[in-house]
Order: sequence, then structure tokens, then C-alpha cells
Amino acid sequence: MIRNVIFDFGAVLFHWDPHQIVASFTDSTDEQHLLLEEVFHHPDWLSLDRGTMLMAEVIPKFAARTGITVSRMEDFFEHIINSLVKITETEELLYRLLDHHYSVYYLTNMSSAFFETLNERNDFISLFKGGIVSGKELMMKPDPDIYELLIERYDLVPSETLYIDDHEQNVNAAQAFGFQTIQFELSASCFHKINKILDIN
Repeated sequence: MIRNVIFDFGAVLFHWDPHQIVASFTDSTDEQHLLLEEVFHHPDWLSLDRGTMLMAEVIPKFAARTGITVSRMEDFFEHIINSLVKITETEELLYRLLDHHYSVYYLTNMSSAFFETLNERNDFISLFKGGIVSGKELMMKPDPDIYELLIERYDLVPSETLYIDDHEQNVNAAQAFGFQTIQFELSASCFHKINKILDIN
């Protein structure tokens, strides 16, 4: 019997599409490509998510690497956080789960700075029973350590827990611990599958 549900944040609870983010920031295809490759796809972005580098450190590095001014790079990072808008359908799912007395948690790869901003802007985050943010713990999915930490910190029984994430490697890592899993996509069929598993139709 499932008693707990764990949500990823990016592309599950909040819209996350780097291609759309760069396209809505600049009309220049060259600059879009530069931001994708030298910011989102650069190892420094993973260091930001892991918490081993801070925003104040990475922004000047990204600026120097791309030739974009620091002030414009700061604008880009502001644009990134403003693009993390809640997904209404998943928010509604969260409320239904709470109505059915499920315990809800989160497990997200995200910098502490981004998380704190989202936490300030979205009251529903306070409804979670708890959660793990990679940037605060210096570890990230799909590394086993972060799943072990989640299990131990909240005394979770994986077989009684549904884990929802959009990335296959993160889902596979959760399965290795015995979690029941859903690889999320923003579609009616995915929500139907979740509703059926949790019997909340």
C-alpha cells in the first residue's frame, strides 16, 4: 500500500525547459546556443545544483566564458528563476493527495538560491512533509547517497512510496532502492496513471 509520494521539482511541479528559457531571453540564435552549451550544459551548472559552487561564483565564470557581461548574465539568471512557474495540473494533484491523506515529499536537483526563491513565491511548498534539495546537501540525483538520505531522514519505506521524476536515470536509481516509480510527462495519460496507482480518481 502506498502511503507516501515524492515529487521532483523541475518539469514535474515547475515548468523547466532550457530551450524555451533561452529562446524567451534572446532572439539571437547564436546567443541561445551559447547559453545552452556554456551555462545549462556546462559542468559548472551541475556544481551549482550540487551546492559546491554558489551563484555569486558561477555568474562571473559564465560571463567570462561566454563574453556576456556580468550584468546581462545576472539578468539571465533572473529570467531562469522567473521561468520556473508552477505546473497547475501537478499542483492540483498535490492537493488531491493531501485530501486523501498521503504524505508528500520532494527530491530536487536545484541550487539553494533557486529553491529559496521558489519557496518564497509558492505557498504550497509548505504543505510538503519534508524534502531534499541537492544544493543544500552537496549531493544530487541519481547518486545513491541522496536517496539514502531521503529514506533515512523521513523514515520512508520505499515499497510504500511512489517516486515521480521526469528523468529516466533518476527513476531507475529510485527503483534500485525499491521505490514504486512514475517517469513523469505533462500529459493526461500520465496523470491518469498516477491517479489509478494512488486510487484518487
